[in-house]
Amino acid sequence: MPKDKKSRKPLLFAVIIVIVAVLCYAWFFIISPTFVTKPDIPKPALAEAPAAGNVNWAVNELGSYKLHPSLSGEPAVMEIVVTDAGKTFTSTTTNNVPVTTEGPATDPDIRLKLVSADFARLYNAADPADEAAALYNEGKAQVELLKDATTLAAKGYKAIYDEMGM
Repeated sequence: MPKDKKSRKPLLFAVIIVIVAVLCYAWFFIISPTFVTKPDIPKPALAEAPAAGNVNWAVNELGSYKLHPSLSGEPAVMEIVVTDAGKTFTSTTTNNVPVTTEGPATDPDIRLKLVSADFARLYNAADPADEAAALYNEGKAQVELLKDATTLAAKGYKAIYDEMGM
């Protein structure tokens, strides 16, 4: 019997190594991707009310490039609402590049709501992620989570939350 226990140790060790490798892969590449390069999106001039290009630049600066489809292939979709301007934008991230269009999203993961002045504050900030966190903490930006926590984590939203300190 002692011989069987010794022969099981390498197998147990191999199983533990595989589990650790899978967990590391899930953490660094799915839940909180740290090895993703931010795309260079030019910053367009901001008019009184934001346009799709302004929103696209802002969501990229906030980390949307870290998002990816879920394991089922469902893309990462954010809806951004500028309440006082009556404008709604849909930002979909594909291959780590956000693409933003004007109009409501069909099935967004999250919804961000703020007024034009607060969008301008975020847009003109030296560090948009810090400014977004400040606006959220001041109650000036509302974030609605429209999907369950598992789905959001699987798409990479956790990396954005962590970066903003939310």
